[in-house]
Amino acid sequence: MTNRLRIVIADDEADIRHGFRRLLCKLNCDVVGEAADGLELVVVCLSSQPDLVITDVQMPKLSGLEAAKRIAQSQMIPVIVVSAHERPNEQELGFVTDFLLKPISGPELQAAISRACPGR
Repeated sequence: MTNRLRIVIADDEADIRHGFRRLLCKLNCDVVGEAADGLELVVVCLSSQPDLVITDVQMPKLSGLEAAKRIAQSQMIPVIVVSAHERPNEQELGFVTDFLLKPISGPELQAAISRACPGR
């Protein structure tokens, strides 16, 4: 039996974080931290040591992309970036494992998680 994935979610909208929490629970994952901005995301990842990060692109204080870059400087954690806007260019996605466009379905999120964490 494989361990449940430990995931940190980040979005500046509480209802979006709540939606991700519910969806990830259905996908048999554990949400071990939440962040409302990019700086908080970096701190939460350092303290919780998750298996995966799911973050919005546009957040206060630090974007999800910049947070992914900072996380990659100290930890090897795959990052799935989500956005309601168009896909950032490939250069901006350098520290990102996958990109999803909102709204995100359960099967779409499951597929992205499988790509980010193969064998889990």
